[in-house]
Amino acid sequence: MKNMIFIIAFCIVAGKSMAQKFTENYLADDFKLYKGLLLKLNPQAISGFGHSFYEKMDYVQSMYDGRVIYPEKKYTFNTQKDSLLNRIFRVQNIVNKSGADYNGETYLEKPIFVLQDTVSKQLIYYKYDAEYEHNFPFLTSPIKYDEQELCSRIERDVDEFTGKITINSPMSSGHSISNVILYKNILKGKIVYYLSLRTIGSTLNVREKGVYIIFSDGTKWSRPTEEIEVEADKNGYEYSAFITLSANDLLTFSGKGIRKFRLFIYDESVNSADADKFKTYVKCVRKAK
Repeated sequence: MKNMIFIIAFCIVAGKSMAQKFTENYLADDFKLYKGLLLKLNPQAISGFGHSFYEKMDYVQSMYDGRVIYPEKKYTFNTQKDSLLNRIFRVQNIVNKSGADYNGETYLEKPIFVLQDTVSKQLIYYKYDAEYEHNFPFLTSPIKYDEQELCSRIERDVDEFTGKITINSPMSSGHSISNVILYKNILKGKIVYYLSLRTIGSTLNVREKGVYIIFSDGTKWSRPTEEIEVEADKNGYEYSAFITLSANDLLTFSGKGIRKFRLFIYDESVNSADADKFKTYVKCVRKAK
């Protein structure tokens, strides 16, 4: 009878976990929002397994401890990807190397996620990389954002000479410049909104035109006559556009997440976490004065 009860409970827990919708959600410095979420290994992940997964907190103390859990035979500092596939983990806690709640800066030491297998209850300690998205090998359950907290990140500046007020969504995301920024300019009672987009291209093209956006629901938005600016960048050439938005545009961007955009022929993907945050930022900027 006890065995039957255990099997039924196991099936319920496993069924609920498997029914969850998992998507790519890399949060960079917002990693504390992962606490309590479910994580599932992304089958497409090809990096993020070196010096990252450990069986004991003792092994996580040093930055490059090679005693990882489920090591590969050849590269023993890598955890075997297959050992984590088809398993679902809950982020029980996010701690520092001493095991206390993580409150430090990511450049001092990496946050450690305490992962618990939802079925076997096994604990695995995972070093999170807040700098490089390609090193995050997980898909996550849906993230709930605190609108008030996101609105507190909105930036506001007043030009002392002209009195112009500039309000914008955060200009940085993690350790890099945001590729999507909303601006609101207020001057003598007149309000104008602008959408700033940027991406990197490998070749030089000048005086080109065309801004195209695909939303997460598959619908599209375009400005084919919009001019594209280009500047030399250490990684190639930076292409950017500064687009005036209408009231209808604002409604669109506050209700739909941007999945990808194109400037002339150069594409930039937006992960779902950044897309969801930007929708909220649009609402915050519209309300800000």
